[in-house]
Amino acid sequence: MLVNVGATLVSQTGSSDVALQRNISLTHAVNFVRAESRPFDVVLMVDDDMVFGSRAAELVVAHCRKFGAVASACYALGNGDVAFERMPNGRYMGGLGFLAIPVATLVSLATNSPVYIADDGEEFWEFTTTGSELCDDGKRRWRGEDYRLTRALGGADLLPVAVGHLKSKVVLPDRARFEALTGSRLSSPPSGPTTAPDHPALST
Repeated sequence: MLVNVGATLVSQTGSSDVALQRNISLTHAVNFVRAESRPFDVVLMVDDDMVFGSRAAELVVAHCRKFGAVASACYALGNGDVAFERMPNGRYMGGLGFLAIPVATLVSLATNSPVYIADDGEEFWEFTTTGSELCDDGKRRWRGEDYRLTRALGGADLLPVAVGHLKSKVVLPDRARFEALTGSRLSSPPSGPTTAPDHPALST
């Protein structure tokens, strides 16, 4: 669907190590945009279990371009919780399921990230890792690669754009939880063709 509206696809599969997959795919994305003569200004990260229409992608990318800021649509975890946490700067860290990143921001993070070498000799940037870290309360807390990456990018603008998360069924973000977290109203999923056209909540 996104390719049909002009996007170029960079996909990554083949490992159960999610942090490794993130680093490999983002390295490939940076190398791709640097090598192409066609200018690219936004990288849109989309997990393969996101259910969305093209309008959702347009809104997130347009915000990213307009403000030069990392931006995310809103989606929920399997238990219904919104997959984001407010940062002290007012932005959000959280999931990477539907995240738009300015190319300049991503390249800047690459420049400041360590490089590691895979078994086949290929080099990748370590944009993110998963592990424990010391929190303000003196206790250690486990942080996933998604929260660490969004934090390293300076946080994301969490937009009132709802997208689905495919679990045993399509999970949509809870309006009350979103509004309690952000103080903003959550819109309905934008209409338009989706990756799950038979789902009544998200199809045209």
